[in-house]
Amino acid sequence: MLQRADIHRTAYLLLLALLGVSMTTSVWLANLAWVALGANWVLEGRWAEKWRLARRSRLLQGFAVLWGLLLLGMAWTGDLGTGLGVLQVSLPLVVVPLVALTSRPVEGWWRTALLALYSATVVVVSVVAAVRLFSIEGLPYREAVPHISHIRFSLNCCVVIVLCVRCLLHGGPWQRLVAAAVAVWLLAVLVMLRSYTGLIVLGVAPMAVLLLCWRRLDRKVRRRAAAVWLCAVTAALAVVAFEVRSYYAPNELSRQPRRELTEDGHPYSHDPVGVVENGGHVYDYICYEELAPAWAERSRAQLDDTLANGYPLQAVLIRYLNAVGLTKDAAGIRALSDRQVAEIEQGIENPVYIHGNSLKRMVYVMCFEYECGRHDGAIRDFTMLQRFELWRHAWRAFSRRPLLGSGTGDVVSDLSAELVRDNSPLSPWPHKAHNQYLTLLLSFGLLGFVLLLLAFARALPDLRRQPAWVLFWVVAVLLSFLTEDTFDTLAGILFCTYFLPFRKL
Repeated sequence: MLQRADIHRTAYLLLLALLGVSMTTSVWLANLAWVALGANWVLEGRWAEKWRLARRSRLLQGFAVLWGLLLLGMAWTGDLGTGLGVLQVSLPLVVVPLVALTSRPVEGWWRTALLALYSATVVVVSVVAAVRLFSIEGLPYREAVPHISHIRFSLNCCVVIVLCVRCLLHGGPWQRLVAAAVAVWLLAVLVMLRSYTGLIVLGVAPMAVLLLCWRRLDRKVRRRAAAVWLCAVTAALAVVAFEVRSYYAPNELSRQPRRELTEDGHPYSHDPVGVVENGGHVYDYICYEELAPAWAERSRAQLDDTLANGYPLQAVLIRYLNAVGLTKDAAGIRALSDRQVAEIEQGIENPVYIHGNSLKRMVYVMCFEYECGRHDGAIRDFTMLQRFELWRHAWRAFSRRPLLGSGTGDVVSDLSAELVRDNSPLSPWPHKAHNQYLTLLLSFGLLGFVLLLLAFARALPDLRRQPAWVLFWVVAVLLSFLTEDTFDTLAGILFCTYFLPFRKL
């Protein structure tokens, strides 16, 4: 007959299975899972053993400092409502580490089963995202993954890819075949979702893990692992460099002697040093006098219309003509095919965005954002440029209250005030810092941030005993903090805590 301890242990493992499935599929089920984990932990008892494990766990003590700072930050916050909201969102950050780090680690068959179930769920969600992206016309790639941010989902993809690599090294023939197929698929999904964060994690984290495991590895293994990593990163950078070179390679129109008049005798407007896209200057060879009447012959849409993506039709037309190497005049519009006219009406600024491969689209978008920021100072709707702007102003906001910070609930309001003060293009809307480190600095100041670093630094020696995939997850979490406020969503908190039960003591 099952003992009470066995019943609670089985319930704990089953709830971990539910949490692993729901963290990328259902917010409601994920909330149910972590609440049930906490309730099962309370009903289980064994307080003497849990207290002993809590005292020994340096990592749990680090989380305790984080919880304490969140509560303490309420004392000097100016927005109690927002602060209480932050505390509510952060409840899983209390419950999951407390339960995981005062319970026995998951080992043996259960470890394999739970990780396999989690990996299978991520693969299924990735297939759903791909189907949605290619079947729903006009669906933004950020909305391809249902129920979870595409960036948070990409981090889960990275962990599954590393688990597949682990299976390639230690599994049987069929397991290796499935693992290789899954790893290649998820890598393609990262590119499809344009996840800069996920690709950077895959590029940087393996080398960090190799350095952490350096002493425990044989010299031959170290050399092979370093060589594989170097070859993979070099190949990836070479492909990106090729696409960047393709983006800037002068098109045929740019290589011709500059003309001042259109075929119909009207003067061109030239900007030979402005934004470059697809090898041509976007604002070169424009004749505004001919655009409207020529476009009226091809389409019922008006040039001053605003399209569904929020961009003016005329701006889309000019970019599209430039991307296909045509002059922005009557002759260029007449040279467009009916399909190209339809694409312009749909708001497609560059045919590469729908006809090019995912990597080419990703690189071309990145290059165009860079060009707009460099020449026009434009940052709105540009992912990385917006982050740079937010980081700069978040640091300024921190500098105004460097010792104790703004408190638990004032991060968004203080950052927004700084944006308004500087008349930033982002100022009309509230923003988060999109950097967990800066958010912690803004919340708790330098004193709280240093205290938090020291608390978690005490747990670093325990990392030496952990398997490589766990180390990868830790590095992935730390890297995600650079570009995201990971603790601001349930999916982010669960990604930072779900794998704690799989640690080695």
